[in-house]
Amino acid sequence: MNQTQVVEPPGAARGGSQLSVRRAEDADVQALADMLIGMPDFSLYMRFQGAVGRPPQPELVRRMVCPEGAAWVAERDREVVGHVMWAWVKGATVPTAELAVIVAEAEQRRGLGVRMVVEAARHALDAGAAQLLVLVSAMNDRVLRMVRTHWPTATAERDGALINFTLRAADFG
Repeated sequence: MNQTQVVEPPGAARGGSQLSVRRAEDADVQALADMLIGMPDFSLYMRFQGAVGRPPQPELVRRMVCPEGAAWVAERDREVVGHVMWAWVKGATVPTAELAVIVAEAEQRRGLGVRMVVEAARHALDAGAAQLLVLVSAMNDRVLRMVRTHWPTATAERDGALINFTLRAADFG
């Protein structure tokens, strides 16, 4: 099993619980659906740019766990609290992987999203991606700030309500 232990800053762990990030597997479908059910509609809209349903459509969650690329989940106390994935962009002129991440409200602003994106990005680059694409709602201040802070050389292109960031392999050392 490919598993990455995420080390939190001192005092960040709640009640001594440990956070782990590991590759997603079929058995994670229900736990990921449960995480999505517990999220506010606005957070879901920021990630999916549309309604996902309550509960989310089973096929959507299955594609999140088994994309045409790879996916990871973050767990705390056996509960899924984050998800990241990459998938090939069909029709791209150079091999391009799209990255997508969602983190439970209680786990946000602690670095988990960045750690998960880096894990997925490195995997996509190792699989042959020449560049990475991150589609962000222009209203999603948290993810916009994350991308601009951690990958300042990313190019940004406005596409209606979205900002499409292109990240280079060099951005991930």
